[in-house]
Amino acid sequence: MTTIQRVQRKQLIRAAEGYLELIMSFENTWMLEEVHRRTLANRALDSLDQIKRPLGHKPYILFLKGQACRAIQKYDRAVHYLQQSAQLDPDNIHTFLALGWCHKRLERTDLAIEAMETAIQIDNESAIAHYNLACYWALVRQVKMAVLYLSNAFDLNPDYREFVETESDFDAIREDPDFIASLDMIV
Repeated sequence: MTTIQRVQRKQLIRAAEGYLELIMSFENTWMLEEVHRRTLANRALDSLDQIKRPLGHKPYILFLKGQACRAIQKYDRAVHYLQQSAQLDPDNIHTFLALGWCHKRLERTDLAIEAMETAIQIDNESAIAHYNLACYWALVRQVKMAVLYLSNAFDLNPDYREFVETESDFDAIREDPDFIASLDMIV
C-alpha cells in the first residue's frame, strides 16, 4: 500500500467519524431532522465503502458502519456490522454497548443482556455497561438483577442516580415494592 493510499484511507475514516460526530453531537440537545440524519449517515457509509484495503482498520470500519446504521434506525444492518466488528476485535467494549442498544430496539432483550454481560467482562469498571444491564433486566422484570447492576453503576459513577427517575426502561418495575425498597437503600 502506498503512502497516498494510506492517507486516503485515513481521510475517509476521519470523514466518516466527522459525519457520525455531527449526528451524535445533536442527539442530546436537538434532534436532527430525519432527512439530515439519513444524509449524514449515508455520507459516512459512502466514505467507508470507498476504503478498498482496510487492513488493520477493518474492525473499526465495521464499527463505524454499525454506528451509521444505528443512527438511521437500521438496527438489523447495524447488528450485522457490529457483530463482524466484535468477532475481529472482541475486546472493544463500545461495540458491545452499541450491540446491546440495537438489540433492545429490535426487542431482543435477551441478546441485549448478553451484549452487556460481555461488555462487563471486558471492563467491569464501566458504569454505563452496568447501568444499561440494569435497564435491560428491568425490561424483563427481573428486579433483583436490575437492582444489583444499578447499584454497581451507582458505585462506579454516582451521576447515574439522576437518570433513574426519568428512565423509561424502569417503568416495568417502578411500582414493584422490592424495587422501591431496594432503590431507597442504594440511592
